[in-house]
Amino acid sequence: MPIQIDVRTGLPLSGASAPGPNQTFQFINYSSNPVTIANCGNWATPDGCTVPAEQNGVPGLSLIFTVLNSPNRSSCAFSDSGWTAPNMPHMGLSPVPHPMPAEEEKEVA
Repeated sequence: MPIQIDVRTGLPLSGASAPGPNQTFQFINYSSNPVTIANCGNWATPDGCTVPAEQNGVPGLSLIFTVLNSPNRSSCAFSDSGWTAPNMPHMGLSPVPHPMPAEEEKEVA
């Protein structure tokens, strides 16, 4: 069975470690809304999918993904419509958060 990653927290279930190169995993969705995972092609295959919502107490499961041999470990390597905290790793692929670019200062009259 592949490692399961909760789409709400980005963390593996049951104390599993984050998937490494060439390991398989799938996203699991306990929320009442489907979640779109996209732009994964630089660190895993397939490039993305939609994880169905939980129905009748059964969580939604994604396709099975495989981490590339040399994945992009950037915290912003993919997008996830169920993840809302800006600029933090979606899952434990990167141990170091990457700072957001500074916002342009606006002149106030």
